[in-house]
Amino acid sequence: MIFLCLISIVLLIFFIYKNLNSRSIFFLCALTIGWILAYISFTLYLSNFNYYYKLVNQFFGFSPRTWNRLVLIYFNTNTLIRLFNFGIILFYFSFLSYSISFVSSLKANRRQRNIYITLGLIGICQFLFYDPSLNLLFQNYIVNAGILPQYQKFTHAADMLFQVVNIAYLLISFSLFIYHYILYYRLRYIRDHILFNLISLIPLTFVHLFIFYWAPSNFVRTTFSNSYINYLQPSINLYLLEYRFFPLIAFLAIGIMIFNVYKYKSNEARYSNINIITKKKIDTASLGIRAFTHAIKNHLLAIRSESEYLQEKFADDEEALYSLKLIMDSCEQSFQSINEANDKLKQITLKIKAAPLNIPVERAIERFHPNKLHVNIHYEKPYSHINVFIDEDQIQEAIYNILKNSIEALASRNGDIWVQISEVDQWGTVTIRDNGPGIDSENVNEIFTPFFSTKPSITNWGIGLSFCHKVITGHGGKIEVTSEKGKSTQFDILLPLVKRV
Repeated sequence: MIFLCLISIVLLIFFIYKNLNSRSIFFLCALTIGWILAYISFTLYLSNFNYYYKLVNQFFGFSPRTWNRLVLIYFNTNTLIRLFNFGIILFYFSFLSYSISFVSSLKANRRQRNIYITLGLIGICQFLFYDPSLNLLFQNYIVNAGILPQYQKFTHAADMLFQVVNIAYLLISFSLFIYHYILYYRLRYIRDHILFNLISLIPLTFVHLFIFYWAPSNFVRTTFSNSYINYLQPSINLYLLEYRFFPLIAFLAIGIMIFNVYKYKSNEARYSNINIITKKKIDTASLGIRAFTHAIKNHLLAIRSESEYLQEKFADDEEALYSLKLIMDSCEQSFQSINEANDKLKQITLKIKAAPLNIPVERAIERFHPNKLHVNIHYEKPYSHINVFIDEDQIQEAIYNILKNSIEALASRNGDIWVQISEVDQWGTVTIRDNGPGIDSENVNEIFTPFFSTKPSITNWGIGLSFCHKVITGHGGKIEVTSEKGKSTQFDILLPLVKRV
């Protein structure tokens, strides 16, 4: 068991090394390392003094032979105490730091750094307060000075304070996750990601508090002889629960975590499959439309050619010229629609660079003239620039298509459209919501399919949203739609943030 834990630490350190660009991953691995370190050093400390064999056997399943070997091996007791307290403190520090880094952006702003530094200083204070050598030094001085009662009151108060601080770390962490979940509930991808983390951390926290609710702790007491140190038994509460049930509880906690990983991965796979199917439909439609438009263009060219001939032949007939002009205009509009369809479904070349997300959004909104609109567009400008990796022109066109789609949906009513830009985790998000008629639930997963449309229109080819899907996913982003029939439709676009170190 111990060797498996050591191997786990090595693997986690390697994992951290490969993912140092993400603070969330760093703190998550540090959290796990801290817990494993506390687990190992706690077990070795107990074996050093042959404490609680029956209890430890119920916890960890040691055979008598393994336990005897551990008892006979010498481990420096002070080092084990330091490692144990360091592991516990690292667990609490990393738990809160992980939640802070998860719910905040990847930008390392000064305020966030100050929070980490403050938490680190509190952790260092805890570590020094429980350090065995420092405790022995102070205890010898206190005994010689004759102020032992005052010292005991102080240490008891400080110990209670640090225990409260550590529990507060856990409560604040879960509060941040819950608040973040409620705040971004409409963003399905973000919501599922938060829920996965929240439910996975609950069993780990329960198991930790089940074993180490009393830690960190001071394990040393001074005696009349400086050469003899009184090492204390850990404060394990025997009435808490029957410890023989601990393996079952641990197994259940791990099972919940594995189930949540499975559910999260299943949702990710489902989303990925939808994207793959949509991409195949777009690629197939692209091939089909090229053959179709080639044939239809030939017919349109023939119609236009005959119309030009008739315009020359009936140059004096105003009614005929008027009708022929309508035919020519219709041909031109058809040519324009065909070219737009070709442009939107052909292979897109992206010129990606770091740029503020609000620029293409504002340009797309400006393309609609307020005086000619029957809807109100409410744009909430972000307080600061949210920099993302994008092709500004293509993103502008994608936003324009979604806005145009919302305006067309509101054609029969005077409605409202809300546009909001925000920053969630490693994403820059654009949310476009209207109070239109909504989309039928059976059509929600089909709206990105080429030529699918619920709007009866001669000029509407049903490829605008397919183009949006192709552009957004081409940026490594995500596009989601949620709709309530008769109430509203919301599009959420997620684009990768520019990481700042």
